Amino acid sequence: MPALGFIWLMLCAAATCADDIAVIGSRLWHGPDRTRLVLELSGPVDYKVFSLEDPNRVVIDLKHAHLGGAASLPIEGGGPIKRVRTGNPSVGVLRLVLDLLRPRNYRAFLLSPSASYPHRLVIDLTGTAPAATTSVDASDIREQDYLVVIDPGHGGEDPGAVGGKGSHEKQVVLEIASRLKRIINWDSRMRAVLTRTGDYYVSLRRRVAFAMGRGADIFISIHADAAKRRSAHGSSVYILSTDGASSELGKWLALRENAADLAGGVDIGEQEPILQKTLLDMGLDWKIRESRALGAHLLKALGKVGPLHSPNVERAGFAVLKSVDIPAVLVETGFMTNRAEEQALGQALVQERIAGAIFRGLSTYCDLDPRCPETVREADVYVVAPGDSLALIAARLGFTVADLKRINRLTTQTLEIGQKLTVPVR
Repeated sequence: MPALGFIWLMLCAAATCADDIAVIGSRLWHGPDRTRLVLELSGPVDYKVFSLEDPNRVVIDLKHAHLGGAASLPIEGGGPIKRVRTGNPSVGVLRLVLDLLRPRNYRAFLLSPSASYPHRLVIDLTGTAPAATTSVDASDIREQDYLVVIDPGHGGEDPGAVGGKGSHEKQVVLEIASRLKRIINWDSRMRAVLTRTGDYYVSLRRRVAFAMGRGADIFISIHADAAKRRSAHGSSVYILSTDGASSELGKWLALRENAADLAGGVDIGEQEPILQKTLLDMGLDWKIRESRALGAHLLKALGKVGPLHSPNVERAGFAVLKSVDIPAVLVETGFMTNRAEEQALGQALVQERIAGAIFRGLSTYCDLDPRCPETVREADVYVVAPGDSLALIAARLGFTVADLKRINRLTTQTLEIGQKLTVPVR
């Protein structure tokens, strides 16, 4: 979220506010289908939300509430919100007014404390017509392509694992997923789309619906999680388990990830239905068999660019893998709780290596999957894009800088945007 102006207010003395609910924090998130304002509260609150016209406003009244001493509210909201104002229309009522640039539907609900999150009041602003779960360009999907849905975990209200230096899993995995999408879309056989393209939360239910609604062939969820042991390190690949986790860590990680909706701010009405078993045994057997094969290829490729936490494809009951009827894997790219890995995962070169390894594992699986289009290629052409360097391209495609210089007869590492490089097919 871009930096915004903030207003710091104390609206009553401690003596008069002792029994009131305090607004202790606020956050504003912009997603493709909604803008979300989250108010952190010291306890459950009675509230009322209504809209006004001429000009367009959404009004939030909180009974027996006040702004805490450390609370701040954005003056300029961004998106459909022009600004946020506060006031006291009557004794004991805190009013927040969202001045809107255009009419918006609204929905509000309370969330109970979860993990490090206190009581929260969530206000979602949506368009006047239903919107897609996330934005996808028409050019991103072609019917003849092998469609890969990449799912960067967490986002928005849910930061995922937080490293010792303050790095957030949600941002690291979005970077890796975006790089992976770029590489996959370079392959003429495949096309990739992301379940989220920015810092906003998408519920587990919507992630699955996004993949199934587009007829995806493969589902890859990207994470960089936490562990109780700070020394835990390396990449892992998980598939769905129908009879318990294959390790204690896998069980613990699945419990953490399956609770993401609580941190992400998902109303109870959006939870649960996708977690029910919907697949026939025959289809489930095929899905697990193919997921294991895909996972093995990913793991082998990841092992060539960094350490593995486990040399085997692990199994656990990750909710996001349960309701897709296609090969589905969850890749743990490393551990944010490991200080060295937290630092490494934030580096562009490391992110490219991980994304490139996942692509090469996927490409090997695609070669063996009859659903994947067949092509006969001796070499590909890579077109240099803004931000590229020879080192990044080499990491992305699994070559050394020396390889690319030799193949393309380069005498320098300087590249020009639009320059074409020959890349042999591995």
